Amino acid sequence: MIRVEKINASILNHTIEFLASVPSIDKVDEKILNNACIAYDEDKIVGCISFEEFSDKGLIRYFVFKKVLSLECLEDLLRALEDTARQKGLKMLVCIAESSQIEELFRSLEFHTITESKVFINEENVLNTNFKSALFLNKLLV
Repeated sequence: MIRVEKINASILNHTIEFLASVPSIDKVDEKILNNACIAYDEDKIVGCISFEEFSDKGLIRYFVFKKVLSLECLEDLLRALEDTARQKGLKMLVCIAESSQIEELFRSLEFHTITESKVFINEENVLNTNFKSALFLNKLLV
């Protein structure tokens, strides 16, 4: 049975090890990890999702999970993350989808496309950055 927990001091190091085992993650930012929710199968981490705060928005980071997780488990993980974001006063979660597979996953989790003209990275329109081919999606937290 999969269970979801918010990050805490007793599981922090285990979570860092889990994320560090992912080849595409060079360095784990503990500040971002403080907003994480973790999925466990017995005593083994099988998923992690977190966000980085920007004003009243949270950019999803560290969305890592074993392929065996069901959509229901992913929804539980996201719901826990939404609760954390609401508790911090955030109004929206945002994600960057660089593949159709990621886009489909976030759409199934009720995220919607953001118009590129409204997305800025470091005060520059996304169309002028390395993310110009990525799709940005958001979910309002009301």
